[in-house]
Amino acid sequence: MPSKRELYAGVAFFALSAVVVVAFRRPFDVTGWACLVACVAFVAFGCAAILKPDLAVGRRIAGLAATRGAPADLKGVLDENDKPRGSPSAEEMRILGETIAALEAVDALEPGEVDALTLWTAAQRLDPGQAIGIHEALGSLSALHGFGRAHIGRLTFVPSHTEYEAPLLAEITASLLRSLGRPVQAGDVAVALPPDGGQGTARISFPVDGRTETVTCVYRWKYPPADLCPALVRFRNADDLRDLVAADPGDQTLIFAAIRFGTLAELNRRLSAQDDLFYEA
Repeated sequence: MPSKRELYAGVAFFALSAVVVVAFRRPFDVTGWACLVACVAFVAFGCAAILKPDLAVGRRIAGLAATRGAPADLKGVLDENDKPRGSPSAEEMRILGETIAALEAVDALEPGEVDALTLWTAAQRLDPGQAIGIHEALGSLSALHGFGRAHIGRLTFVPSHTEYEAPLLAEITASLLRSLGRPVQAGDVAVALPPDGGQGTARISFPVDGRTETVTCVYRWKYPPADLCPALVRFRNADDLRDLVAADPGDQTLIFAAIRFGTLAELNRRLSAQDDLFYEA
């Protein structure tokens, strides 16, 4: 999602463009009207995004993190007219299948929980025509989550460049703890942000084994709290020890996976990428 500085610059540019069109293209012909309408539309959208950031696509996807329920596929999430046309190539299906198999092998996904065609559909709905490589295959998981799949294995999706309000931080905290074997729901998590929405320290409390635990993290409005996930790892279930690893597929959403203890190397080896995709969180 564009930053506010970029939005301000874009609004100023198109507003100036509208003034130029009005000043130099009168009387208007079809091209002049088209230019003016496009400039005004962008200015209106830019102002709306500045005043109400949750209109932006990135925020829309992030906000769906709180969606309840876990549809088996995209049926009911996408209208028939919204579903992509065409079909995936054999190579795309191979890469998607490889990604699913790698995550299943380290217990980040349950066998059969996600299928390659559903992932391809979600990826194409988000970015039509985009060819699927290994990074896009990982990104398709966050796309599926963004379109309403609230629960996907032991994966947690952390969006970048969005407003980190208390409900979103609570949802991320609960998801991470659940992936580590703790039955915590977002409603169980209490988040205290710095006063006046400024940068500072956030305090996050949640129940573990009948007691209330609290962690702190550096809070910045538009940036994921880098120290939150490591702080939560120490509360993993001792009866089901897992490593928390992360990947950045480049779609402005970080993916955290709670994998079977000691299987990070196996996970990276199973994914056909030049460099390791997952790293210790």
